[in-house]
Amino acid sequence: MATIFDVARLAGVSVATVSRTFSAPSQLSAETQKRVLEIAAGLNYRPRKARQGAASPLVRLPNAALGAIGFQFFAASGDSLAINKFYGPVLLGAMEDASELGLHLLVHTTDRSRLFDEVPRMMREQTLAGMLLVGTADHDILQAFGSQVPNIVLVDNRDTDGLWEGIVSDGFNGAGQAVHYLYELGHRRIGFLWTSPEATTFCDRYDGYLAAAYKHGMEIEGSLIHCVQDQLNPDEEVARFLSTPNRPTAVFCVNDHNALVMMRVCKELGLKVPDDISLIGFDDTEEASHADPPLTTLSVPKEYLGRLAVRRLLLQIQSVGTKMENDPPIVTQVPVTLVKRQSCRAINVG
Repeated sequence: MATIFDVARLAGVSVATVSRTFSAPSQLSAETQKRVLEIAAGLNYRPRKARQGAASPLVRLPNAALGAIGFQFFAASGDSLAINKFYGPVLLGAMEDASELGLHLLVHTTDRSRLFDEVPRMMREQTLAGMLLVGTADHDILQAFGSQVPNIVLVDNRDTDGLWEGIVSDGFNGAGQAVHYLYELGHRRIGFLWTSPEATTFCDRYDGYLAAAYKHGMEIEGSLIHCVQDQLNPDEEVARFLSTPNRPTAVFCVNDHNALVMMRVCKELGLKVPDDISLIGFDDTEEASHADPPLTTLSVPKEYLGRLAVRRLLLQIQSVGTKMENDPPIVTQVPVTLVKRQSCRAINVG
C-alpha cells in the first residue's frame, strides 16, 4: 500500500505539501495540486483519513488529514518545559517537524507524582493519532497510556517490556568516549556519579563506564562510584564522595546537572577544577558552556531527538494495517559527540 512518503518522493514535494493537497488545496498552486493528485492516483494512494473512516475506535481525527499527536512531558518536582534545558530543545525539534509534516502537536506536562490525578484531556477524549511520551518509561504509565492511544514513541527512554518504540541517545558509547578521553589524559582513578538507577538511559551510561574501564585495564573500586539518593539536596552526599582519602582524579557524571552540582561542591570544599579534579558531564546543556570552568561533556542532538521521534511516530500512524502483529518495536540510538572544554586536564601517570 502506497504511503504519503511515496507520493511526496515521486512528486518531488514535501510530505506537508501532499497533506495540504487533500486538506487545504487552496494553499497550493494548481500545478502542484495536479502533479500530486496524478502521482497519488497512479499509486492508488488515499489520505489516511479517507482510508480509515470510522474503522479505528481509538482515533477520531480532527480536521487535518494526518490528525493530531501529543507531546506528554513527565516532569520532576518543580520542573517544566519552559526551564528544562534538555527537554525544552527536544520539544522545539518536535514542533518544527510536526509543523513541516502537517501535524497538530498538542503539549501537556504532568508531575510524575500526580499522573493519575490529572490524566491529560487529549488522552481522555481519544483525539490523538499517536503520542510522544517524554521523561519516563514507568510500567504503569505506559500501560495507562497504551490502553488509550494507538501509537506511542518514547523519547529519551526505552520500554523494558519491549512493547513501544523508543528514541535514545547512545549513552553506552558516549560513556566510552568520556572514559577513553580521561584515560588518554593520564587518569587511572576515574569515578562515576549518577542518580536514578531505574532510568534506562542512565544505566546505559553506567554500563558504558564499566565496560570502558575494563577495556583500559582499570580497577573499579566501590569508592569510585556513587549514586546520589537525595536528588533535592545532593550537596552533602557529593561532598562525602569527594572527601574520601583516595578520591578519584576525574569523575564522569551521568549528566550535566550532576556535573554542575559536583563543580559547585568542589568550590565549597576548596578543590579546583580541573587542577585537583577533572569533570565530564553528559547532554551539553546551555549551562555547560557557561560554567566556570566550561564543562567538558557529551553533546546530544536534542532538537534532532524531537524531530526523529515525530517522524518515527508518523511512520507508525501511516503503517496502520500493514505492520505485522509480531514485529518488535524499534529502539533508535542517536550518536553523541564529546565536546572538550576546560574542566579536564592531563596528569602524570603514576
